[in-house]
Amino acid sequence: MKNLIIVIVLFISYCSVGQEAPKMPKYNAKNAANIFYYDLLEAPEKIKVKNDLTKNKMTKALRNYNDKVKNISFLNSAKLQELELTINTLGEQLYKNRDLALEVRKKIEATILPIRDSIVVYEKSLNSNLEENLSKKQFKKWLKYQKATKRKLLPERPKSQNNPPSNMNSRRNGQGGMGGRRF
Repeated sequence: MKNLIIVIVLFISYCSVGQEAPKMPKYNAKNAANIFYYDLLEAPEKIKVKNDLTKNKMTKALRNYNDKVKNISFLNSAKLQELELTINTLGEQLYKNRDLALEVRKKIEATILPIRDSIVVYEKSLNSNLEENLSKKQFKKWLKYQKATKRKLLPERPKSQNNPPSNMNSRRNGQGGMGGRRF
């Protein structure tokens, strides 16, 4: 009977340790506002532009876009740094205090959304300019490249070390289970 009680207590304590809140990832305000610059040499290579004239037009359009985004970044750098500092210092308190979290969220929306909207305007003009100069296939590759570049800006979700994988496929792929094909 004592052994059973000890096993139950150990099991409950193990489960309670696994339920800890994930650590807050470091907040990057520039990434949240979609402030990034295209690499002038990498972009034409990724979408496989061969023609020099087209490559020059693309480079000119990207340089123009990068200059506009740098200008936006420069004008709003103080606001972004202040927001970043606020969120990174509060960190764990945002999980515990709901009112504080809502207040910070309003501050984020007031700061980030106008910046993001102005960048979207320049991005649309860049895409329309590139659509005129690139072939359909190249423009499709450009949109994929643009989407992948934006995806890199998103923060990664914190992974818990105690919890096993949640879906069946991740358990099956090399980590045990029956594996193989099912008929």
